[in-house]
Amino acid sequence: MSDPTHATGTPGTTAASSRGTAADADSLAYPISPEYVKSWTPVRAISELIANALDEDPNAAVSWTDGILTIADDGPGIPEEGLILGMSSKTDEQIGQFGEGKKLACLVLARSPHIGAVRCDTVSYGFVPTVERRKLLGGLIPSRTQHGSEVLVYHFHPNTRTSGTVFTIECGRELAQEAIGRFRALAEPGYQPPASPGVCVRDGEPGRVWIGGVLVTRMPGFLASYDLSLDHKALQNRDRTVVEAAALRTAVRDILAGSDDPSLIGLFARHVLNGGKLREQEQFFTAVNLPRPRAAWRTWGRANLPENTYYTIPGGEEAALDLKDNGYTELSTTGLAGHQQAAVMGLLGVEMARARQQRHHTRNRNRTSWVTLKALTDTEREVLRDSCELVRRAIGPFALDRVKVYDHSDESPCAEGFYRPLTGDVAIHRDALTDRHRTRLVLLHEAAHRVAHRGGGHWTPVPDYYDRSRGFEHMLSDFAAHLLGHLADGNALPPLEPVSGDGQDSTPKAGTPGRRGRHWRADDPSVPAVRRELAHLLLDQLPHALATGGFRDAKDMVASTAVYPGYWRLLTNPRPIGYRPIRGDQAGDYDNVALLAEAAGLHPSVVWLGYHLCEGPIRGRRRETWGRPGPWTAKTRAAVTRACTDLTALGGVYAEQVPAIQALADGTAASPLDDDTWHQPARTLLATERRRLNLT
Repeated sequence: MSDPTHATGTPGTTAASSRGTAADADSLAYPISPEYVKSWTPVRAISELIANALDEDPNAAVSWTDGILTIADDGPGIPEEGLILGMSSKTDEQIGQFGEGKKLACLVLARSPHIGAVRCDTVSYGFVPTVERRKLLGGLIPSRTQHGSEVLVYHFHPNTRTSGTVFTIECGRELAQEAIGRFRALAEPGYQPPASPGVCVRDGEPGRVWIGGVLVTRMPGFLASYDLSLDHKALQNRDRTVVEAAALRTAVRDILAGSDDPSLIGLFARHVLNGGKLREQEQFFTAVNLPRPRAAWRTWGRANLPENTYYTIPGGEEAALDLKDNGYTELSTTGLAGHQQAAVMGLLGVEMARARQQRHHTRNRNRTSWVTLKALTDTEREVLRDSCELVRRAIGPFALDRVKVYDHSDESPCAEGFYRPLTGDVAIHRDALTDRHRTRLVLLHEAAHRVAHRGGGHWTPVPDYYDRSRGFEHMLSDFAAHLLGHLADGNALPPLEPVSGDGQDSTPKAGTPGRRGRHWRADDPSVPAVRRELAHLLLDQLPHALATGGFRDAKDMVASTAVYPGYWRLLTNPRPIGYRPIRGDQAGDYDNVALLAEAAGLHPSVVWLGYHLCEGPIRGRRRETWGRPGPWTAKTRAAVTRACTDLTALGGVYAEQVPAIQALADGTAASPLDDDTWHQPARTLLATERRRLNLT
């Protein structure tokens, strides 16, 4: 190959000289020394020319044949401004940035002994870059040498091209392939630069870092490769060889923390669980905060880890040994710092040894031997069924939810029954069922515990609901006064009202004495009807969701989503409008509600609106402004808009409710607190869901 480094002539066609113009009109000398950008290699220079071509034409063709590398695009060509050093018209969606790439690339190629002839043909003209000795301004400036200084020179020639630019470069095959390999667009048909912050690339050699598909650097020790968005191009150096360290760390962590791809999660989870180390940029576990990525991590853990697992921190060795003796499996991440290990285990749903040990003993102590309803005699079932109905009629349907029978319990060995605050269940000893009076006494006693704890009707919860406490004694006395009132008025006990929303009777079904199948707040008249209907829908759909997802129970299903369990409790045990627990309303986040809705097989927009639409006029407002007309708060309107977008995508009856819902949020439709008729769009959506799921 020829070496143009020390060329002194003017190669190529110079038609301008035939017209009698000065020789300088056929060439352009840049006062740039060949020693400029010493760090640039021929590969780096060719990469700049390829990047320019892709900016002008995403379908630019790059090929090497018989020692010639050809870079051709179908763009508008290189205008006069494109010859000026530092001038660039590149946008944020293009690779280029500084306005130096093509000029410096030509300088590097012209000086390199590994490169032969270089030629460019663009619209109406072309040029050949060379390195020559020139006296600037025709020698008017004093020089230290007789022959002038070596500078970059473009020798121009005319042509008849009407579009596009073509560079031809004489070079070796390996050099050309290395330059071409830096561009994902050339290796992957249909490649598009990623959106911010970028994407993780698991194919091929790990450790590569691209920006907009152009290879910038390699990071040894990385577990994967990353293609950052073009938003980060300003954070690379001019040579495109280094990305600013903090920016690279932030971008990589954002990419990984925002991903819910099971294969990506599996790559990192298996690596750290096998004791592998990660470079600091890829230690992203503490940054996984979005609901869907957290749910994806939890799903991977449930599918790939043993059921009973734990991890150990210093000081938990004794608990770890105890768990190991009970058949638990220890997991560890020896390659990570303690806070990163805790974050990984939290994402996977693995508890530390002490917490797991405590939970294990809590589950296995105070064991109770339960008696199934089928094991009861006909007489016992009749006594239980009649007594449960009597208490519910006398006190209210909320007084008893599920009533279970046992024949031995370590929880309360001296009593004939007990109340379980965690579940809201009431337990009664089988011996008590031999006498109707004893059965009623036990059930009424435990109902007083339950109502004192949870409230219901006109009774409000009290903190002291346990035996031998003032709150419980007052509740029991209040029950007695309530029953005396019925007696004094001479009225019969009211019948059990049917559960609002689906028309089903709340009385126990035949053969299932003591069971209502409903959560107590789902029947409380103080709770808006739309929330009660949502609770009934979720509870009716729950058995299908458990069977479809292979979950053991509702707790298992909620755990699979990594959503705080308070969300599910609030949706299925709804509260009156305006209720705010100390920790805040725990079911407001749309993404978390969406995960639970999808796990239950329901549309997220319907579930969110079913619970929150009725809160719209007061959420985020001061109490003195409740009920006043006007648009709802910005946060609520944003969530409503998101829900309406999802409803529009569903179409049909779902989409028909959007105008009414949007009008409520915008304040153009009234939403008074003393009238719930404006809840109708959400109730229509719930009824539509029930029909879709064949829940009659």
